[in-house]
Amino acid sequence: MKFRIVFLATMLACGSAYGINVRDALVSAYQNNQELLSTRQSVLAMHEKIVQAKGGFRPKIDAQASRTISKSKTDRGANSTMYSGLDKNRSGSISVSQNLFKGFSDMATVSKTKHEIMSYWAQLKDKEQDTFLKVIRAYLDLYAKYASVEVYKANLTFMQKSHEAAKIKRETGEETITQESLAEAKYVEAQSKLQLGIAELEAAKAMFEQLTGLTAPEQVDHPKELLEIPESMEMLQEIALRENPKIKQAAEDISSAKQNKRAITGQLLPSLDLKASTSQSFNTNKTDTQNIDVTTRPTENQRNDQVGLTLSVPLYDAGVTRSQRREAKENVVARRINFEKVRQDIIQNCKQAYRTFIAIKSNMENSSKQVRAQEIAVNGVNQEMQAGTKILVDVLNAQAQLLQAKLDQINTIQQYYFYLYQMLSLQGKLTAEGLQLPVEIFRPEENYEDIKNHI
Repeated sequence: MKFRIVFLATMLACGSAYGINVRDALVSAYQNNQELLSTRQSVLAMHEKIVQAKGGFRPKIDAQASRTISKSKTDRGANSTMYSGLDKNRSGSISVSQNLFKGFSDMATVSKTKHEIMSYWAQLKDKEQDTFLKVIRAYLDLYAKYASVEVYKANLTFMQKSHEAAKIKRETGEETITQESLAEAKYVEAQSKLQLGIAELEAAKAMFEQLTGLTAPEQVDHPKELLEIPESMEMLQEIALRENPKIKQAAEDISSAKQNKRAITGQLLPSLDLKASTSQSFNTNKTDTQNIDVTTRPTENQRNDQVGLTLSVPLYDAGVTRSQRREAKENVVARRINFEKVRQDIIQNCKQAYRTFIAIKSNMENSSKQVRAQEIAVNGVNQEMQAGTKILVDVLNAQAQLLQAKLDQINTIQQYYFYLYQMLSLQGKLTAEGLQLPVEIFRPEENYEDIKNHI
């Protein structure tokens, strides 16, 4: 159900010719936010882990080649025989090894890696929602600052006219110097509030530009409800516990920890490997013997082929693997505790956000009524002052109350939309895909499918 709000007339009169809406801000953030882009690249890098994990099922092939030349010379003295030798050796080999059984640790490692990758996907979605929520907060803050500056400008104009009127009346004897001084003080105070509001607006612009990559516009459009919210708090909790990326990440972390325990347990079991190799060498020897009319050039060609099975049984490794297994078991327990904590946090956040949203929603119409009532009160007190039944201080006090009522209304609108978007985040819908933003959606699953079987 849409809840429409009658906002300040000064803001509505400005239109949106130079403004942007919240969807524009989210689109730009999705395409340009540096933290979000960095997280996506980390996910792509994480996908390579599945290729590395599957390496345990694939053979390892090594090839070697060598060539050596050695020269020797032997001299036994005068009138004796001198020997000179030249040896040339060439060899090459290829070896293949394939693991046949490793205590099922390879399968557990692959499964663990898959769960880790899906946990990264959930982290990416959570980062996207967190970024969008920051952008929305910055957008709402920018919207509120623009509105506040307009209110401060209107207040300054009123105080300036009041000061000028009091000054003229004092000169004619209708007001005292005390009343004129009071009007001047309120006028100076209004100037200070406007300057402070402008400074806060510039800070809000800087934050908006940092998060979205957009240049802050002249104004922003009135916030809108991008999606409908659940009709009850129970429905909100049900959706959040099923779709919130934090709960999905916690569940994947439990599965990953379990598979890690299996992988370590497999290291305590026997391992069977098949190994095969072939090698060939060529040796050429040339010997020159002085004083003996004989030269020998023997040549050797040797080939060696081997095939075998190797069974290795771990007996004792200083207790390292068993300690790692106990550590892995404790990590499983820790992940389960964390899952329950995440679950309780989501439930609590749903309760807080929904109740606060309903309370603020009920105050929306009251804040609008209060502004209208204060505007009528200012006009009435001003007329009574003209009739002589009220004094200037009554008008100034009424205007101060009107200023605060308008600022409170702006804050109420800001809080209303923030909690509305926060409930979308709790449901896992505050994403480019969930909001159906006009952008090219980054889908990590497609990259994963492309590379998971690379060799």
